[in-house]
Amino acid sequence: MWGLGVLIPLLGASALRVIQAPGEAQVAAGDTVALRCQVEEAESGALLRMEWVRDGGLGVLCATRLDFVTPLPLSPCSARAPGVQLAWHPPRATLSLPQVQGNDSGRYLCQVTLEIPRYSTATGNGTELSVTPAVGGHQAVLLWGLVGGLGGPALLLGMALLGYRCSHRSSDTPIYMNGMFRARDPTKLPPPPKLKHNLYEQELWQAQGPLPPPRP
Repeated sequence: MWGLGVLIPLLGASALRVIQAPGEAQVAAGDTVALRCQVEEAESGALLRMEWVRDGGLGVLCATRLDFVTPLPLSPCSARAPGVQLAWHPPRATLSLPQVQGNDSGRYLCQVTLEIPRYSTATGNGTELSVTPAVGGHQAVLLWGLVGGLGGPALLLGMALLGYRCSHRSSDTPIYMNGMFRARDPTKLPPPPKLKHNLYEQELWQAQGPLPPPRP
């Protein structure tokens, strides 16, 4: 039969509860996800063991012992889950999943075991994580493939239009030529150069004198 000193603490102890929020989370591939759970009704001197598991028998992602009143900064969990980290700010815990991918989708559960001063265990309601393809990833590849498929015909069409415009301008060349080379006005032509007399003929004329008048 239990003694009075053991029965009173048991009667005064409250149930351990674990609450997870939100119940669902949807993120893009490559993002960092923060999953949270809150531990309620634990004594101030309690020693807890916390485990984060992924539903479906995929094993424990993170497991650690926590003093209920002592904060724990963001720290690596284990080598089995590279990059996964856990932080504890009483009474809340945060599990950080870096650069999630499509295969990280699933239901994540926070399990807490109270080891001291009494034994108790509780599991959160779970968070359903859905990872969607990132914009700029697979969708970008499809977009660039589409642009590449249309790029060839578009380039040929542009070259054809450019050739048509050039040939159309070449047919109008006289218009541009008339603007560049205008016909000169005949009234503005320079005077013809003056003819110079031969020096030999001039000297011969001076030596012979003036010609005699014509006979009647």
